[in-house]
Amino acid sequence: LLAEPDEGPPVEPVERPERFLVRKLGKEFLVNASEIEWLQASGNYVNLHVRGRDYPLRSTMAGIEERLDARRFLRVHRSFAINLDYLAEIEPLDAGEARLRMRDGAVVPCSRRYRSQLRERFGDAPAGA
Repeated sequence: LLAEPDEGPPVEPVERPERFLVRKLGKEFLVNASEIEWLQASGNYVNLHVRGRDYPLRSTMAGIEERLDARRFLRVHRSFAINLDYLAEIEPLDAGEARLRMRDGAVVPCSRRYRSQLRERFGDAPAGA
């Protein structure tokens, strides 16, 4: 027979961490998830962009995407995701793509595949829908 489940908080690891531990230049840094402005995949790593600095995290984009708050972060390209709190401007381009300008001045591409999700997030239905 199965026993009643234990009361109290779950013991499994936190799925949505508030901070990420990253190693850079022989040091370890704790990066607050809420301070990540945008992310860029690079091989077996994802670079976390925070206040003009890059922090490489050994992960795939899909792996880190699962761990980020979906209300705040959005995948906008095969290799990029952004924190919507740091998005400053959306510049539509031909063929349904867009150029995203972040508050720090960085320009992040938004592919056609992910553009509709970005529009939906801001309550803008695509033309013809």
